[in-house]
Amino acid sequence: MKKVCVCLGLGLFTAVATLSSAWALPPFNKEWTAKYVEGNSNAKFVEAVSEAKCNVCHEGTSKKMKNEYGKAVGKYLTKAKYNELKEDEAAAKKYILEGLQKAEAEKNGNGKTFGELIKEGKLPGAGG
Repeated sequence: MKKVCVCLGLGLFTAVATLSSAWALPPFNKEWTAKYVEGNSNAKFVEAVSEAKCNVCHEGTSKKMKNEYGKAVGKYLTKAKYNELKEDEAAAKKYILEGLQKAEAEKNGNGKTFGELIKEGKLPGAGG
């Protein structure tokens, strides 16, 4: 009985942990994936994105910790502004896509834009 309770507890913890990490604004992730991953012929890039998951923009153990690219995206996309627009799906999508476009133009620490890194098939937050 004790083993069953431990297993159920671990299962519940895993489910809650998965849900909280997936809450990192799914609409942002959905539009990012549609823009950069879906239809991308660079299999290595698609695989790297699949492996990195949230770490395309985040690093460390907290969703509040962002890499260089995540910080650039965060300048243009905020949860508060998205919440103002989310009732108008077209406006919300436009807001997200414009924010991603602006973040593409930002340069990383090595002088390349995040857009250049993505076009090269590199994860934008990896430093390139």
